[in-house]
Amino acid sequence: MHALITEFQRHAARWRLEHTRVMPAAQAVNLRRARYVAPGVVAVNGVCVLWLGISLLTRHEPSTTEEWKLGLLLVHLLMGLCFGFLAWQAYRLRHSPKSFWGRQLPVLMVGLGLLLALALTSLDQWITPNITPFLLAVMACSLAVYMPPGTSAGLLASTYGLFFYAMKLTQSQAEWLLSNRINGLVAVALAWALSAVLWRQFTTLTLQQEQLEAANIELQTKQKELQRLTRLDGLTGLYNRNTFVELTRQELARAQRQGSATSILLLDLDFFKRVNDTWGHPAGDAVLKNVAVVANSTVRATDLVGRLGGEEFIILLPNTTLESARRLAEKLRANLEHSPVAWEQKHIHSTASFGVASTTALENHDFDHLYSHADKALYTAKEKGRNRVV
Repeated sequence: MHALITEFQRHAARWRLEHTRVMPAAQAVNLRRARYVAPGVVAVNGVCVLWLGISLLTRHEPSTTEEWKLGLLLVHLLMGLCFGFLAWQAYRLRHSPKSFWGRQLPVLMVGLGLLLALALTSLDQWITPNITPFLLAVMACSLAVYMPPGTSAGLLASTYGLFFYAMKLTQSQAEWLLSNRINGLVAVALAWALSAVLWRQFTTLTLQQEQLEAANIELQTKQKELQRLTRLDGLTGLYNRNTFVELTRQELARAQRQGSATSILLLDLDFFKRVNDTWGHPAGDAVLKNVAVVANSTVRATDLVGRLGGEEFIILLPNTTLESARRLAEKLRANLEHSPVAWEQKHIHSTASFGVASTTALENHDFDHLYSHADKALYTAKEKGRNRVV
């Protein structure tokens, strides 16, 4: 028995947390539903008022019947006015579901609807023992608005207390009074059960939707990261070879349409193997990262920097002539030479050799042609003593 109580308490605590999480979503749905339910109730009340008004004006009936019809007419008229006001407020608050009245209006609509349905049921007892308005109202309210079981239980219990008392005011037959009270209790119990089931279903679906959205966001993040990893070099964060070639071909096509010159710089670190042999591969990685940092800080925002592999890097210079590319390469060469890498309380100095190639729109050379000429220029720079631009 103790185990069952503990299990129930555990489930109850979990449900309370879940109910708190989904409450804002439920309030938003309730307010949205109120914008449609309230006008519908107004329309029904309008038809009833018109029907009862015509009946009162065209037919002469016993005073009790006329008083009954007049009472129904007044209650329907009051209900129509109240729900008309609620419909207007629901429309006005459509963009403020989290405001105080945005949260309370649907519950107010339910409470008002139950009270007025109770009034109609009480009036009906003058001529009939049926409690149809009350039965319809409690079921409709359970369907129309999502409420936590505790809230719906309190609201329905209060309504039944009023119903229990009101029936005695207008129903004099003891048998019918007892029957109505029992039927009303059953209706309230069923309405509460329906409300609890719908609330639990809404809670489950909302939490599942949240989990799906979170999983979708995580999947999109991983896809973006995967795309980034497939386009960038893992060590330096520069464009990898395939991405650089793709972007360069696109730029060459654009330059051809616009009639502008395009240049590329090919650079290779001098004696890089000595760095790895002397300091170790982690130090070599630090030198490669430093090249990326210096290159990105030297070139323009429109230029593209990539790593072809090993210690070889490439830079695309849109709208750049051969002479301008040479000057930029000289600047980058000097920056690299004067940007040593701090390593184990010492500094690793490194230089690079550069090969520069360019094409105009008239020449219309493709990437392979540019790369081949820049590569030949690079080897010439190596042969002439390194740390130079050719």
